[in-house]
Amino acid sequence: MKTDCQAIEMGMQLEREGHEFYLNAARRTDDERGKQMFLSLADDEAIHLRTLERQLEAVQAGGTCLVLPEVDEVETGWSEPLFPKDSDIFNKTVGADTDDTDALIFAIQAENKSYELYREMANTSEDPAAVAMFQWLATAERGHFNQLMLNYESLMTEGHWA
Repeated sequence: MKTDCQAIEMGMQLEREGHEFYLNAARRTDDERGKQMFLSLADDEAIHLRTLERQLEAVQAGGTCLVLPEVDEVETGWSEPLFPKDSDIFNKTVGADTDDTDALIFAIQAENKSYELYREMANTSEDPAAVAMFQWLATAERGHFNQLMLNYESLMTEGHWA
């Protein structure tokens, strides 16, 4: 079982990678809506990273996470996996041949990875403040996933960003 510090450090790495990826994706896409979506996601990942950094400092200094005012109690189905049980259905449809859809596919997978980490940690942490933070982060990643899927589906079916 991961400690809260280990989980926070893993989350920080995912958020750093996500931030950099979204900045690069924004630079690569020509569509203004796609560019703005990627920049918004990069901003969110930077916020998540700062939250995790604050929590890591708190855990290292005092052994428990801080109760953060921005981390409201959430209940939006965070305990359910993002991908359906048969994720092969989704994976078979991934035959993207454009940079934008490739970026979306990669981002969808990255958000799922982040979501699963935070969901696992919310379920295993014994620190109520850590549980609240991990639930908040899982919910944010679910929102990112949904936004990315909406745009992926729009590109695949309509030929433009949502």
